[in-house]
Amino acid sequence: MIIEILYLTLERFLGFLPILMVAIVVGKVFRLYISEDKIGILLKGERRSIMGASLLGLVTPGPLASYLPLLKVLQISGLPLSVVATFITSQTLVGPLRAFLEVNMFGLTFFIFRVAASFIIAISIGTCFHFLDKFVKPKIPLSGRRAHRK
Repeated sequence: MIIEILYLTLERFLGFLPILMVAIVVGKVFRLYISEDKIGILLKGERRSIMGASLLGLVTPGPLASYLPLLKVLQISGLPLSVVATFITSQTLVGPLRAFLEVNMFGLTFFIFRVAASFIIAISIGTCFHFLDKFVKPKIPLSGRRAHRK
């Protein structure tokens, strides 16, 4: 049984590897050609931003770790924590990279319902952060404090 699971996992990983490589490249290109200013403009107005951040999180490829520094810079520049939390939640719950695997393994209907539920969850998280904003103050690293003062 364990051998079968390991074999299936390896088989899926090797089939998934080309998609992973494309997602990493697309994520890097995305970060190169879409400036922080453009993302900041897209996410202006907190209520609209929560929905926009959820949608943006749904479609951004690659690992969340590549977006965290950008989110921190935007947050220091005034992006509300509710928008940051929404993007992180949405990108973590969905991310387009998993779509191919999920549709293949569980079917399109499952994937559509899961994405819809994830979208609603991300918006709920953003709304909660909106109401708790007075109580949740993020730590600003020393490098961020220097950048924030300029």
